[in-house]
Amino acid sequence: MRYLSESALVAAAFLISLPAYGQESDNDIIVTATRLAGEAQRLPADVDVIDVDEARSRGIDTIAAALAEAPGLNVMQTGGFGQQTSLFSGGANSNHTLVLFDGLRLNDPASPGSSFDAGQDMLGGLSRIEIVQGPMSAVYGSDAIGGVVNILPRRGGEGPLNAQLEARGGSFNTLAATAIIDGTLGNFRYAITGEGYTTDGYDLVPERFATHTGDEDGADSSTFTGIFDLNVADQLTLDLLVRRRTARADFDAFNFESAFPFREFRADDPDLEITRNDLTVARLGATWRLSDAFTLRATGGASDQEREEQDGGFTTSAYDGERRFSDLTLNWKAGDTGVLSNAGIAVGLEAQTEEVNINQGFATVIAAQDHRGVFATAQADIANITLTGAVRADDFEGFGTEATWRAGASINVIEPIRIYAAYGTSFRAPTLYERFIFFGDPNLDPERGSAWEIGADARLAAFGQDNGVEFGLLYRSSEIEDLIDFNAFFSYANIDAASIDSVESRVAIRPASWLVGRVSYVYTDAEDASAGTHLLRRPESMWIASLDFERGPFSGQLAWRRVGERADQIYGSDSFYAGVGVTPEYDVLRASAAWDIAAGAQIYVAAENLTDATYEPVNGFAGAPRSIMVGVRLRPTS
Repeated sequence: MRYLSESALVAAAFLISLPAYGQESDNDIIVTATRLAGEAQRLPADVDVIDVDEARSRGIDTIAAALAEAPGLNVMQTGGFGQQTSLFSGGANSNHTLVLFDGLRLNDPASPGSSFDAGQDMLGGLSRIEIVQGPMSAVYGSDAIGGVVNILPRRGGEGPLNAQLEARGGSFNTLAATAIIDGTLGNFRYAITGEGYTTDGYDLVPERFATHTGDEDGADSSTFTGIFDLNVADQLTLDLLVRRRTARADFDAFNFESAFPFREFRADDPDLEITRNDLTVARLGATWRLSDAFTLRATGGASDQEREEQDGGFTTSAYDGERRFSDLTLNWKAGDTGVLSNAGIAVGLEAQTEEVNINQGFATVIAAQDHRGVFATAQADIANITLTGAVRADDFEGFGTEATWRAGASINVIEPIRIYAAYGTSFRAPTLYERFIFFGDPNLDPERGSAWEIGADARLAAFGQDNGVEFGLLYRSSEIEDLIDFNAFFSYANIDAASIDSVESRVAIRPASWLVGRVSYVYTDAEDASAGTHLLRRPESMWIASLDFERGPFSGQLAWRRVGERADQIYGSDSFYAGVGVTPEYDVLRASAAWDIAAGAQIYVAAENLTDATYEPVNGFAGAPRSIMVGVRLRPTS
């Protein structure tokens, strides 16, 4: 039941003698907002960038834990590693956040809502994560109503062979390892990562439930990631991306009491297991540099997501979703002038086919659909003003064409202070499950949204530093119509609407070059516009604060997160479903420390939930108790 990545274990045997690890990184330049490289500080968008190496030095080793540090992105995990994890961006639904891997769509076509489950993936094969909140369908199409998360992989560094090894272990009999090799051999660049994670876990059924038994719910995962680039000629580069993740997890489902056939309850069940939660993505690309101004890129590939659940060794449900895709993009970048700079346009065509094979025991769905899309994005700096725009048309086999657009402007009022505003439209296509399950409707319309936002930020000199104090403030208002939900006949229909208003504020203070404190607060008012009730699992308030230091060979962080009260499906202490109510707020405190004991060698310790608080991130699912992880990272020198 427990395994570590074979690639990580094999590579670990010889990494000690390899030269230093190298990795490109520039947190100021992002591509996700417009598909064109731009400075995050100038773009009229709500942008967050997570540097993976910094996160790993703080003992953060999963995508879910890293994303939980982004203000406005609410990460709802039904337990520890391996358990279902939903992303609520800007107060929108979990299936309104589009997740990409280096631009490749990861949202699962076989899940009922086509959402992304962030609970199984580790950070080792990644370089950074770019998050853009707000409507992004004009850039990426369906599902991007609340925002986009773009997970970017590591790429080869300088020199023929660089390497890194990390091993860690701790509470709940958790063991993990990561092995990385990368380099450049003439015209060939490569990066290969193997990762493994195994844990006994803890009981997902809260102790307050009468059905709690202490049965542990463990999980295992292994991942291989390979990125390869070959310069065939001065004007032509070929690239290959491959990522394969296999995972399994124990879980406790909702059951029905035979004496009360319509009363659902939560209980331990040691026989329930997600025996397969696998993801495979592969892409082959070619980039032609037609001139200094024009670049043409073509890609093609496929993804496959498989999930199987068993009870006592018998399969109870299985989900298989395949996506085949191809695209062609032409980029134009203008030369800088005295007034105009960083001007560019991207125009592209996309085609994909989705196929699903879903067997839930009581119902099956075997269906497919084709999709075509065309888009154009643009951005430019004109003196102290940055302008961005995007338009897109998507044609789905199921319902026809959907057009979206987005426009934004950012103005540097004076050098350290700017204001920005943006407006965009968005949509989510009905899934094959929603259309063709026996209680579905093949004629469903897309869910449609629109949002506008206005923000301001400032970087001021203080404490002898240019950016000694930073401020940020953002207000966003969103309307979503034609939401798909169950009607009075218990069939899917376009019957709901949502109204979401949110305010986000941030402050960062650097009293010394080696010390920085950050605080962010997000207020979200997310309502069902039809019923006038709060949308489920959207906390009204969320606080995130941290104190980071880095002095000589020592670094560390003390971080605090408060998730406010939120509407949810409620389960009483008798474990039975009690209707919709309020789940209490909770606080989580974490701390980490790292020591560079020698050139290329670091040890670290990280403690989660320091106060051992009892909480439920999702009602009926226990949050993780206090845990400690200790690790070592080796980036040997020659």
